[in-house]
Amino acid sequence: MRTKHLVIKTAALLAAAGLTLTACGGSSSATGASSAPSKAAESETPVEGGTFTYAEVTPINNWQTQAARFYEKANVLNSVLDRLTYFDVESGKLVGWIASDFSANKSQTEFTFTIRDGVTFSDGTDLDAEAVQKNLDALGLGIKSAQIQPNVDFAAYKSSEIVGKNKVKVTLERPDANFLRATSSVTAGLVSPGTLKLDNAGQTAISKIVGSGPFVFESEKADEEVIFTSRDDYAWAPQSAANQGDAYLEKLVIKYLPEVAHRAGAAQSGQVDLVRGLQPVDEGVLSAGGGQVLAAQGVDLTTNHAAIRIGSGKLDDPKVRQALQVGIDRQALKDTVLSDSYVIAGSILNHQAPGFVDLSAELGYDPEKSKSLLDEAGWSVGADGIREKDGKKLEVTVASSNNSVVIKPAFELIEQQWRQIGVQLVNRAADNSFLTNAMVDDQIEFFGTRQFAYGGLGPVYAPATNNQTLNADKELNALFTREQAATSEDEHLKLVEKEQRELVLDKALTLVLWDEVQVYGANKDAHVDFTSGTAPIFQGAWKING
Repeated sequence: MRTKHLVIKTAALLAAAGLTLTACGGSSSATGASSAPSKAAESETPVEGGTFTYAEVTPINNWQTQAARFYEKANVLNSVLDRLTYFDVESGKLVGWIASDFSANKSQTEFTFTIRDGVTFSDGTDLDAEAVQKNLDALGLGIKSAQIQPNVDFAAYKSSEIVGKNKVKVTLERPDANFLRATSSVTAGLVSPGTLKLDNAGQTAISKIVGSGPFVFESEKADEEVIFTSRDDYAWAPQSAANQGDAYLEKLVIKYLPEVAHRAGAAQSGQVDLVRGLQPVDEGVLSAGGGQVLAAQGVDLTTNHAAIRIGSGKLDDPKVRQALQVGIDRQALKDTVLSDSYVIAGSILNHQAPGFVDLSAELGYDPEKSKSLLDEAGWSVGADGIREKDGKKLEVTVASSNNSVVIKPAFELIEQQWRQIGVQLVNRAADNSFLTNAMVDDQIEFFGTRQFAYGGLGPVYAPATNNQTLNADKELNALFTREQAATSEDEHLKLVEKEQRELVLDKALTLVLWDEVQVYGANKDAHVDFTSGTAPIFQGAWKING
């Protein structure tokens, strides 16, 4: 069977030459990312079979679909759960996947999906219109019996119904021009109707989740590894995928490698084929040793940024926030903390994201302007060099997770830069224990983060689901509503541009740092590409020495 599939796959690959995968991550590699040539890179013919070992940063204890907003989950579930649509980075367009066709009405309140024939879940049940309708209800309404909340990107969802042979129509409570794009997210992954009937424990256990993807659960050792096997009858990849058949690999092994200093060595030695989370200092070492440095750009995500909270009152004046924005020397960040795999932010959206507007000219480092703005806002330099106003010192705190290997040193440098303009930064970046409470505390002035943003920025910053600024800004929320209700692409893009200018410049509620990128290390024989959400595409991955 697999020999026959190899012939089919190779033919499909040649027919889609413009989409052929490359060892440097293809369309999702960041410009300037270094990588030594490999055998896999030089060969255009995939190798059939073998086991591919991928190392994630932390163990996964909740595999439920809506919980896949974190890399360690999304990167694996991407190969277990299919979606209705797929965002193709090469064309910058949404293409069909489980939905062979899709459309929206002019008011962006109704969306119709034609479900592909012949798709089945790994338990043999059909992935048909009925199964899709049940999944959409779970995504849009949640599952109360299993204590599963609705998907935040489906906040406008009202209902869905089967309207014809293999057709499902979704009705929204209000317009949402970004709804279609959200159906491409791993957090909108489709599971079997049987999975939807499970309790919370069942729907969060990878051994119980049944999807239609190219890999199927085989076994698990808690906090050590999860093993998946290739599904030989898989034949419904996204329309733009070079490989239209089942995975080249026989097995996929997910291991955990929390020790950041060991990741490059593990990839170079062949202990693992791919690992996420390389330190910049290790990129050159791995490349020089014959390994590959693969920089997967986060097209689906916001930039790495510090979302601003104004609860403490210290940052309620836009001039103070604008002062901090131009008080960051982003080129110095790139030169001293980051690497060529990283691109300095030009907005809250990444450079490759649809609707990106380059604001970099207005984000240039200007400490004198910062000082002037702080003076105008009434913050005077105190005896210790830190500014004061009404008995308060301009001392602010940043919290973030430890998911990024560069986030803590980046804020260490920003701390030095802000000290020169009279601002004291308390750096709690990469402190997960502190973050737990800080995320919901509007007295903590900065939340260092990056978030999935499928089109407009409303789902990320609007108050109903907002864990960014924790601010209910009426003007911004009105703008988000207008953007979601846009009835033409031109109108939509203009409003997305306005959102960026409001958030980054006029209101300065986010301090943008660098484009989101996940830097992977790979063995010289590994061949893998990445989605627009930086997830490895294991269905198209292969290795020389299987």
